[in-house]
Amino acid sequence: MSALPSRRALSLGAALIGGTALLAPLGIASLRRAPAEPVDAPAAAPGSPASATAPADGGTGLLDGDVGAPADGGAEAGGARFELPAWSAASRAATYGGLSADACDREMKRRGIPHAVASRGAPLVDRPVRLTGPLHGVTFRGDGVAKSRSISPFDIADCRLVLALDDLAAFLATCGVAEVVHVSMHRPAPAGMAVPRKPQKAPAKPPAGKNASKGAGKAARPGERAAKKPAAAPGRPSQHALGLAIDVAAFVKADGTRLEVKADWLGAIGAPPCGPGSEPKVPTPHALELREILCAISTSGLFNVVLTPNANEAHADHFHFDIKRDARYFLLE
Repeated sequence: MSALPSRRALSLGAALIGGTALLAPLGIASLRRAPAEPVDAPAAAPGSPASATAPADGGTGLLDGDVGAPADGGAEAGGARFELPAWSAASRAATYGGLSADACDREMKRRGIPHAVASRGAPLVDRPVRLTGPLHGVTFRGDGVAKSRSISPFDIADCRLVLALDDLAAFLATCGVAEVVHVSMHRPAPAGMAVPRKPQKAPAKPPAGKNASKGAGKAARPGERAAKKPAAAPGRPSQHALGLAIDVAAFVKADGTRLEVKADWLGAIGAPPCGPGSEPKVPTPHALELREILCAISTSGLFNVVLTPNANEAHADHFHFDIKRDARYFLLE
């Protein structure tokens, strides 16, 4: 595949670096460079996208002045060296994820992001809001289950995700994108699920013969009721339930061109989304442009997790972007 132009990758770097000044009132340090931090990313199979070598100096890809990009300054989507950003406390994902709800509110208002408080429909979202207008000229529109309407729970987002979407929109506008079609942002969690407060430690095993409950370890005798099994601990809510994820189905450009994930990605499950081996099955202009946009977003460190149709069947028709408030890694599949 021929080398792809690097202008969009550079545009994203410029857009996100330019946004650094916006965070100054919050007292947040510069996002352009930070020391490397210990990483506790999930293990990845050798050769998988998640195991790509990160920049040695702990930089954050395009946020860091194209650290880890090819020598000509471009971050090409296929056929060229591709590196995940190294996790850093100064990355956009970590910075936004670390904001308090009040600080997040102040930043949204200072940027003039059009939004309204979502008072109901998302009990696990820390600071739930709805976008009420475009960001940098880019409209976020729900489709399918998230068809936009004032009462839809699928259009609710945590304010931290909204700040990331504001940065994303600034980049997409440089690509000529006027609309982001999403399947959902918030998705209600199963009934009874709650946000875990602190990791629960297993109780220490009492010494033999001491403080052991009556009948412990004994089978119930005939006629006796067996001891009641403790209820299973509730599972951890998804990032969608927390309002920190968005599933993007398509980017629509100002001239009407539609870059649709399901129709235009043309990848393969298990193949790397970016870099060597990521070439689409059929290198159509739409497929190449979609990869270029996706890989620039991943390189920027704006989201902790970026999932494509190459991840599994469940993502065949959308990109998943999310922020994890307690994560110390970036993942691309």
